[in-house]
Amino acid sequence: MRRRRVSTWDAQRACQPVRAQRWRTLLMGVVVLAVACAEDGPGLGTAAPGGRPPTSRAMAPAVQTAPAMPPLAVASPQAVAGQEPVPQAGGASAVDPQRAAGAAMAPDNIAPPGGASDTGDTRDAGTTPEGAPEPPGDSDAAQPDPDTTEDGLWIAPDGDDSNPGTEALPLASLNAALARGDPKATIWVAAGTYRPSDTIAIRDGGSEDSPLQIFAAGGARPVFDFSAQPRGRSSARGFQISASYVHVRGLDIINAGDNCIHISGSYNTIEHVVTHGCEDTGVQISANSSEAGDPTRAAHNTIVNCDSYDNYDAANRGENADGFAAKLYIGPGNVFRGCRAWNNADDGWDLFASDDVVVIEDCWAIANGKIGPGQDNTNGDGNGFKLGGRARAGDRNMGGAVHEVRNCVSLDNRTCGFTRNNNTQAPQLSMCGGRGDGRGTFCSLTNRGDRRVEVTATEVIAATRDADGNLPPL
Repeated sequence: MRRRRVSTWDAQRACQPVRAQRWRTLLMGVVVLAVACAEDGPGLGTAAPGGRPPTSRAMAPAVQTAPAMPPLAVASPQAVAGQEPVPQAGGASAVDPQRAAGAAMAPDNIAPPGGASDTGDTRDAGTTPEGAPEPPGDSDAAQPDPDTTEDGLWIAPDGDDSNPGTEALPLASLNAALARGDPKATIWVAAGTYRPSDTIAIRDGGSEDSPLQIFAAGGARPVFDFSAQPRGRSSARGFQISASYVHVRGLDIINAGDNCIHISGSYNTIEHVVTHGCEDTGVQISANSSEAGDPTRAAHNTIVNCDSYDNYDAANRGENADGFAAKLYIGPGNVFRGCRAWNNADDGWDLFASDDVVVIEDCWAIANGKIGPGQDNTNGDGNGFKLGGRARAGDRNMGGAVHEVRNCVSLDNRTCGFTRNNNTQAPQLSMCGGRGDGRGTFCSLTNRGDRRVEVTATEVIAATRDADGNLPPL
């Protein structure tokens, strides 16, 4: 048999499949190694740039679980006993923001006004403020595409609104985050003081299952200081929440030119928040006059574990500035729980002319109507809990309601602890009590179940909340 001669070309061709297989094996090994390195990132447990923990999806905070809040700072006994408030911008007499406790109580010889007033806020506090700014819209410039699916958006005082809004590269303002973010996500607010001059208008909320969450980051107590706003103008509110399903937690909101927080939306939660130095009521629930009679507006809001103090409206000589209010036009289902109000010019709580039932439980009202020296409080009523008021003539969307007040305490308020204030229906009080109120604990009201109160105003103001904002038992 004649043997075929194998050429060099034939030998090379025969080796090609073997070489191809080797290359494929080598490439697969490189790909596997690259994927493993990408999953490990900078190294598990290794700090990311800026000293922050890694922000990979596996370590990101869950959207539905907020970081734990620190306890609130409280007043020292010296502050309650008579230390003069620290002056603040715009003439508001409020305490140093570094301590969340009240200004000095005024001397007991301040003459009270002529009893519980039949009048409340004489202007339409629920009217949409003229000139309230829109949140920043999309600009012509290309904006980064933030990943809000896991981490949400972050803001910090040293951030920049051109940043992507991550923890490492946060935005600077809440308005920018609201304009850019998913309303079902969480906006994390880093520690520090924010000084907006414009109203923070929240018009787009979340849903029942996924509310828009504006939460203080873990270990932080951020402050929104609105001292730069003009005084006594309804367009100069701090937070204006017309949306529904918004949850605000763990912030100090102070020194607004009108309400620090105004709510006309529904199903919102304000939790573990402090307001003070406001030129009107600290936290107010009121629908706009155009929404009067609509049961879906200013309805089903919950204010829980909040403090509101040192609010004073100089332009009205104390007539309107309460700690908390659900008044004028409101819907059903509003609740205040575990809150304190002290040293406010008008009342601790004001439910003037509201014709839907409001529930107040486990709340304390202390030394309202007693404000800082040099402040004219001629028109401030000084009640702990004002539980109604006569409707405006001919206005069928105002009136009386059987408000429910449970386990509440009044101490050292200038006029009444609890007053009916010409409510056409009798509020229901149970297990409430007080001491030291100028005209008595209960004015034109009865209370089911006596509650002895032996603590002092100083002790109640100085009581420290736990990490979740809960007050200790009295």
